[in-house]
Amino acid sequence: MIRHFTLISNVKNGEVIDPQKIKHGEITALKISNLSGWIDPQTHLNLDFPKHLIREVYIAEHLELNSKIITKDERLMSALVSPQAFKHLGFVDEAERAEQLREAISKETNNKEKVVE
Repeated sequence: MIRHFTLISNVKNGEVIDPQKIKHGEITALKISNLSGWIDPQTHLNLDFPKHLIREVYIAEHLELNSKIITKDERLMSALVSPQAFKHLGFVDEAERAEQLREAISKETNNKEKVVE
């Protein structure tokens, strides 16, 4: 399952300080096992695209592979994104965004294949 992560240094009083300093990733054995880029404010902080708003994030020691996820009382420690972080950023064309994602993945796959050859 893909989750959202931020650094412990980006949290104060249980709230994310800078909501643009959040990444996507996965957890295995309480460590980041897969990590991608920063969230896109156009989709994650956009009141005009409410079905994808990011509200809660998990806290990691570092935003890198194998970094430990912070726990408290045997639960994953999390922080909330302040409602003030959300703005009206305009319409998001999901079909266009999906095509851009497919193109980026294809390009990345092709680049990796060239390196292996």
